[in-house]
Amino acid sequence: MALGFAACGKPSPDERALPLVRVNSHLITVLDFERSYVLELMSSGANDTEEARHMHLDRLIDDYLLFEEAGRRGLGKDSIAKAHESLAVRSALGGRYYERELLQKLPPLTDVEIRRAYAHYKQPVIARHIYYRNESDAQAAYMRLEAGRPFLDEAMDCFQTSDTLAGYLGVVGYFQVDDAFAEAAFKLDVGTYSAPVRSRQGYHIIRIEDRQHAPVLTESDYQTRKSGIASMLRLRRRRLEGDRYVQEFMQGLDVQVSPNGIRALHASLSRFEKRAGRVSVNIETDTEARPLTLTPETPLATYAQYGNEQVFTALDYLFWLPSLPFSEATQRTAASVGRALRNEAFARVGEATDLASSDEVKADVEDERRMFMAARMRAQGLDSILTATLRQSAAIQVDSALFEQIMAF
Repeated sequence: MALGFAACGKPSPDERALPLVRVNSHLITVLDFERSYVLELMSSGANDTEEARHMHLDRLIDDYLLFEEAGRRGLGKDSIAKAHESLAVRSALGGRYYERELLQKLPPLTDVEIRRAYAHYKQPVIARHIYYRNESDAQAAYMRLEAGRPFLDEAMDCFQTSDTLAGYLGVVGYFQVDDAFAEAAFKLDVGTYSAPVRSRQGYHIIRIEDRQHAPVLTESDYQTRKSGIASMLRLRRRRLEGDRYVQEFMQGLDVQVSPNGIRALHASLSRFEKRAGRVSVNIETDTEARPLTLTPETPLATYAQYGNEQVFTALDYLFWLPSLPFSEATQRTAASVGRALRNEAFARVGEATDLASSDEVKADVEDERRMFMAARMRAQGLDSILTATLRQSAAIQVDSALFEQIMAF
C-alpha cells in the first residue's frame, strides 16, 4: 500500500514541488524524494539517518538510469512487465484512497507532542516483558498477574526458564522498538506493567524496571533535534493510525474465510515451494501433492462491499501474490489471503471513487514501473561497472541547497 509522505526536513510546501535532481530528461522533485524515502523507511523498518538519506538519493538516481537502460533493452514490453503494470494500477488505486481517507486527515503534530517525544527519546526505559503469539494466552497471563502472581514468576513460566533475567530486555529506546510497544512502555511508571499490547510480532505484557534520566534537557538541544524527532514521530503516528484504520476497514467487510479453499491453496503453495527449491515430490505417494482441488474459481473468502457479497477467489489471490511476502503465503496462508483481500477491497473503493484518472495514481504507476524495471536490470547480475558507466554518460544535476534543507535535522 502506498502510505504517503512525511516531511523529512525543512522545505516549504512550495519548495517541495521544485526539482531536486535532474537525471537526463527526468525530474525528481523534493516531494518525490520525500515520498519514496518515507515509503522505504516504513516498509523496511529502518531508522531515518543522514547516511540513509544520501543512500536513498543515490539509489533513486540509479533507478532512473537503469530504467532507461531497461527500455533500450526492450524489457518493458513482455507479458511480465504488463502483468506488473496491472498490479501497480490496482495497488495505486488502493494506496491513494487510503492516503486520502486517513493520512491527509491526520492533524499536524503539536509542539507539546514533539517535546514529549523528545523527552522519551532522551530518557530510555529499562523493561522486561512477557510475550505470547496469541491474545488468549496473553490475556490469561494478565489475569494471573492481576490476581497477584509475581511478574518474574510469570515471565519464567512464559520463557520456560528459572533464570531471573527471564523476559529482561534491558535499555529500550523510544524509537528503537515496535511502535505500539514503545507507546505502551513509555506511558508506564517504574514498577508497573501494561495490559497485553499487540505489536507486529505478537502480544506483550510490559513491565518497567527503571528509567534512565538525562542530566539536562536543554532548549538548544531540543531545537537541534526537533526536525528529526518530528519526522520519526510522524512516521510512528502514520503506522499506528494506519493499522487502526485498516483493522476497522476490514471489520466492516464482514470477511468469512473458506477453510477448504485456504487448505487447498496452502497445499498448492507448499508444492510450488518444494519444486522451486528442487525438492523431489512424488505425486503418487505424497499426500500433500493431492490436496483438495484448487481452481482459479475456488473461493477463499467472501466479504460484503457496497451492499453485495463479493467472492475472493484463488485467481484474485494469485493476482496479488507477487506483491506479498512469499514466506507468509506458505507459512501463514490465511493471513496472506487476508492481506491480498484487503488490497483488493481498497482497490475497489479507489476505483469506485474515480481515482483511476487522477494524476496521483498515474504518477504512482509510473514510479512503480520505473522501480520494477530497475529491479529487473539488477536481477540480471549487473556489476557496479555498468552503473558507473551509466552515471558517467548521464546528465545529472542535484540542487545542493534544497538537499541540504532536506538533510537538516
